[in-house]
Amino acid sequence: MKAIIENIKLGFQMIIIGTLLLFIGVQIFMPEMSIKIFRFQPFIVVTESMEPYMEVNDLVVATPFNIEEAKVGDIITFNADIDYNGTKEIVTHYIYEIDKSDGEAIIKTNRHFEDGETVVPDTWLIPESEVIGSYGTHIPYVGYAIGFITSIYGVAIIGINIAIYVTIKHISKRSKRFEENQDLDDKTNNFQTT
Repeated sequence: MKAIIENIKLGFQMIIIGTLLLFIGVQIFMPEMSIKIFRFQPFIVVTESMEPYMEVNDLVVATPFNIEEAKVGDIITFNADIDYNGTKEIVTHYIYEIDKSDGEAIIKTNRHFEDGETVVPDTWLIPESEVIGSYGTHIPYVGYAIGFITSIYGVAIIGINIAIYVTIKHISKRSKRFEENQDLDDKTNNFQTT
């Protein structure tokens, strides 16, 4: 029974590790497919445009976007050429207006605003096809940890910890084998002396 439980635990661990590796691989090599495969995609907030609702280094989780369910005031994550330099950046803002008069819906957005302030829309127009996802949730401060883990120092510390762990496991196995051999030698010596 104990062996069955151990095999089930091992199976669950393998599934979790496999899923995590698949997610990391998709995020690295095909990030645009992440939301389609996993039904969510994380992003780190890098500007103050949504403060105080979302702060810099919060983690935003986007979920699949449906234009039919979208309404003014919803938060979306999208690609936009915000500097008009030909480079698209990922932005998370509120929907200001949705224009469905022509074929593809065009969305105007706006940054966070305080009650009583005049709402000023962003200058760019977002085609529906450039929307990555709808706001699911956000988790404060996670960006700090991710930033550290992906930095050269974080990678070095993780590498050193893995090396230490592997070394300790190796030494532990050798020590256990040595003790088993010692016990076997003691038993053999006891057997020979009697």
